[in-house]
Amino acid sequence: MTAFVERLCEHWPLKVLSLAFAVGLWAFVSADRGEALFTLPLDLTGTPPGLVVTSVSVETVVVRVSGRRSLLSRLREDDFRAEVSLRGAEAGRVMERILPGNVTTPPNVRVLQVTPSQVRATLDPIAH
Repeated sequence: MTAFVERLCEHWPLKVLSLAFAVGLWAFVSADRGEALFTLPLDLTGTPPGLVVTSVSVETVVVRVSGRRSLLSRLREDDFRAEVSLRGAEAGRVMERILPGNVTTPPNVRVLQVTPSQVRATLDPIAH
């Protein structure tokens, strides 16, 4: 055990300096986080066969995201996709929630909030 303590105390100023450098680097990297807002078109997908969307309450959503500032400053609306599936919906008025999971983002970007949080649509049978 004493050999371990002796090794631990050996070159202790360098070890303390290394630890301080690691903590400083961690603080710098974690402080580089920020938030941004993007306005995205809302895509309605999975419309059941024989039905057509005749009205929709929301055509765009505002998405609040977080990530590294250097990454967020390079992003554009085209880097995201907001979509809600109407799969399984029936004719008439439908309401679907818009959740953070409905937004596809670039890697290392997290969706914090989507506004509005729901979309209403009217589905009518296709006239032949």
